[in-house]
Amino acid sequence: MKNRRSRPFRKPINRSSSDGFVNGNNSSRVRGNLSTVLEKYKVLAKDAAASGDHIGAENYLQHAEHYSRMINERHLKSVDNAKSSPSKTQPEADDTESLPSETLDPAKAIEEANS
Repeated sequence: MKNRRSRPFRKPINRSSSDGFVNGNNSSRVRGNLSTVLEKYKVLAKDAAASGDHIGAENYLQHAEHYSRMINERHLKSVDNAKSSPSKTQPEADDTESLPSETLDPAKAIEEANS
């Protein structure tokens, strides 16, 4: 059996529910659906660029680009599913034109933020 004597110089760790270690770092997490998160990252990038943090702006724009690609993927999947559905009664049109063709150019976003 192990020796279970207490350590007199070590304080017990009592953390409250408001402690950052218990909750993690959820305060900086961006939440919402894909389009909401995309808009939030665009705003964060614009704010970072306006404050002179071009590296942070680039980071946020990369996150925004990731979410815009996810939105485009989901849209393409839904269009493909709608085309393959036999219950579709409308004539088929090319739905790829309705895709958000927005590309995120970091230099352009930084330029817009500074102007």
